[in-house]
Amino acid sequence: MRKIALQYYLFILFFMCVFSMPSMATLNIAVASNFKVTAQQIAHTFTENTGVEVNISSASTATLYQQILRGAPFDLFLSADEKHIDLLVATDKMKPHTKFIYAQGQLVFWQPNLNRIPTLDDFTQFNERLAIANPKFAPYGIAAQQTLEFLNKWQTQAYVKGNNINQTYQFVESNNVAAGLVALASVLQQKKTKYVIIPQQWYQPIKQAGIVLNNHNQSDAEKFREFVLSNATQVYIHSQGYD
Repeated sequence: MRKIALQYYLFILFFMCVFSMPSMATLNIAVASNFKVTAQQIAHTFTENTGVEVNISSASTATLYQQILRGAPFDLFLSADEKHIDLLVATDKMKPHTKFIYAQGQLVFWQPNLNRIPTLDDFTQFNERLAIANPKFAPYGIAAQQTLEFLNKWQTQAYVKGNNINQTYQFVESNNVAAGLVALASVLQQKKTKYVIIPQQWYQPIKQAGIVLNNHNQSDAEKFREFVLSNATQVYIHSQGYD
């Protein structure tokens, strides 16, 4: 009986020790598709510095927003705009004071098969099919629509819409479409040169906002937020094609 009691005591002691150990939860971050590559590098550096593993899930901002509304277990959301962050704040799904602006996107006209670097005149005179992100899902698509409206071309320009800005880039890269309005970050990351930056006054600023969600890993999410806003990380983000 004493042997059984001792074994039972050791089992209970082992059980208590195991479940009292701190958990090493993975930080789950929802990232707008335009920022995926940059976020992956930031996450890699963050993990090296803190030991916290990071899982990146990427899609269009509107898609991620809907997933969060349905209870997707994200700890932090890096949106491509402010609108969807503000909508989430209104639903009490996060701490409002943790909202932050981490980047400002830039739109470019990319025509890779042109035998020279395109100009704004090339863009305004372009009359073939143009790849744009879908304005219903992607802030870069809204910027593309605003740009075409500014030029009075929204009703006359032929275009094909990608679900997100990365798919829009792929339409052009695969030669399915001759040119597109894509993110500056995309062409810089792929070392492309046949593009011209669209003037900022042609569309509303693409202010990319993030926020910590009311999930189980808020502490690490807030650490990641601080890391993104640090001077070193902001310098890196600017180098990737963001203001």
